[in-house]
Amino acid sequence: MAEYWDLYNARGKRKHKVVRRGERLKQGEYHIVAEGWIRVDRHHFLLQQRAYTKRRFGGLWYASVGGAILAGETPLDGLIREGKEEIGVDLSCCPIRLKRIEHQGRSIFYIYLIDCPLDLDALCLQEDEVNAVRIVNLQELRRLYRWGKMVRVSYYPHFFESATELEFETGDNYETI
Repeated sequence: MAEYWDLYNARGKRKHKVVRRGERLKQGEYHIVAEGWIRVDRHHFLLQQRAYTKRRFGGLWYASVGGAILAGETPLDGLIREGKEEIGVDLSCCPIRLKRIEHQGRSIFYIYLIDCPLDLDALCLQEDEVNAVRIVNLQELRRLYRWGKMVRVSYYPHFFESATELEFETGDNYETI
């Protein structure tokens, strides 16, 4: 089934225009990607290994959940959908914080920190998207990044340092910057 994306300008304002995934975006057109980092406790994060069959970054370790936002979705809605699809977890009952917004190429990334204690054995992986999952501490994250085993994104080092400084939250779902 074809996916459709809303298009946005560089400032993140929706252009009221939709494009089919895979179509080339024109100058000044962007789409939104939500990326969620699940923190299972104050110092440990869930990582997913992208399926080896993925054209981009196959076999590399990546955020806990993430993907392109579909037409009509908010970044938070898309993040919650991706959590259900990729790892079988309903993130809607977990505290979710918007940590930063990054531009990379024709994508605007909404990067979330999600505090969600979970059990690896309870996860249900989407085989065509996710090869494996693991829980790592900050030192292991740095090592995977340094060794080129993770998707390389410039904001990662600062993000993890700042994320571990925050208290681990429980309670109502919220979105803040």
